[in-house]
Amino acid sequence: MTLYEEFKEKYLKDDLIDFFIEKRKFILENNKKDYLNYLIKEGLLEEDLTNVAKMSLDLFIAQVQAILIHDKEIVETYSKLNKKQKSMLFSEINKKLRCMVLNEITYVAELEQYQR
Repeated sequence: MTLYEEFKEKYLKDDLIDFFIEKRKFILENNKKDYLNYLIKEGLLEEDLTNVAKMSLDLFIAQVQAILIHDKEIVETYSKLNKKQKSMLFSEINKKLRCMVLNEITYVAELEQYQR
């Protein structure tokens, strides 16, 4: 099994998209109330949550693939790790990428929405 397949088996599950949806709801309810009210008024809340969660998930997957498939140095170096070491590596990649995606898409998607 490749590093990507191992990571995918452990971390790319339905709860990941739920994570992005919940974070999006949280940021709208607590930091972007005007935008939340706009979405509700226009009947766009569900569409916003779906679109932002999809973009977030797509970026997360693309970044994981870039690291664990396309970066040959990482693949060669880390394929030789034992199960515990891989688990620690995957945990760190998961945390880092979730934070990166939240900061790049989930939290700031409002700007793109207003520019349309």
